[in-house]
Amino acid sequence: MNLAMIWFWDRASEIMPYWRDGLRAAIEYIEKYHHVAWYLDKQVPPEDYYDAILFWGDSECPFFQELSKYSCKKGLCLSTMPTNFENLRKLDAVFCESQPVYEAVRAQGIRAIKAFGTDVAYFTPPPDTFKKDIEYFYPATFSPWKKQSDIAHLGDQLLCVGTVQPDGQGELEACRKAGVRIEIGYFPAEKIREYYQRSKRVLIPAIHGSERTCIESLSCGIIPEVNPENIKTHSYIDEFNKSGYLFPRDFVVKNYSHIVYAKKILQGLQ
Repeated sequence: MNLAMIWFWDRASEIMPYWRDGLRAAIEYIEKYHHVAWYLDKQVPPEDYYDAILFWGDSECPFFQELSKYSCKKGLCLSTMPTNFENLRKLDAVFCESQPVYEAVRAQGIRAIKAFGTDVAYFTPPPDTFKKDIEYFYPATFSPWKKQSDIAHLGDQLLCVGTVQPDGQGELEACRKAGVRIEIGYFPAEKIREYYQRSKRVLIPAIHGSERTCIESLSCGIIPEVNPENIKTHSYIDEFNKSGYLFPRDFVVKNYSHIVYAKKILQGLQ
């Protein structure tokens, strides 16, 4: 298969060096067996050249305006709960990150495939000799919906890492006043992996989002504490609890590895 992978966002090339998640690992796995060309920022593939195009974004992604040019298979890795189902009807497959999103898309009669994961070769539990010196860890951009202020009372036992959104100054200040350990910016994936491996507990107070954080934490052997109101992210915890006998790492390898993710993408596009 000849596949175009599109990240239609004007900061994609800037963030690409820091990006190490399940989608990137899945596409790299696909590259072992198929030809894949990446299109970043606002670049678009030539018409009628690829067997399939896959893009990553929400149901309002501007790339939908380009879709009519292409007669090949078209798929979207849907990043949020959809708001524009008419856009989704233009696709051959919608890859949904969580069960609630999958159910919402499927209920509209749109071809939905539940597909998500993390790079299990990268996000691994630490060696037994590794020092666990971080009590609580929360990687997330500072923004009201990420709710850092709800856990700021943990003070210097908590490490919060992420960028600051324009609306996130209140969350940042709440953490500063409480003495939370803060690191601001985009960081290499190696640093985030190290923090997971050094952490005793991972907290996710966000009211939505943070699905990637949840799966990465489980892959590193830590069951994160997730806000029950966050139905998408909490759905993974529900699935894990129902698995009964699996360790967190084993649960991810079986259900949410980058290889499982890649195979579902191929299934949807071929």
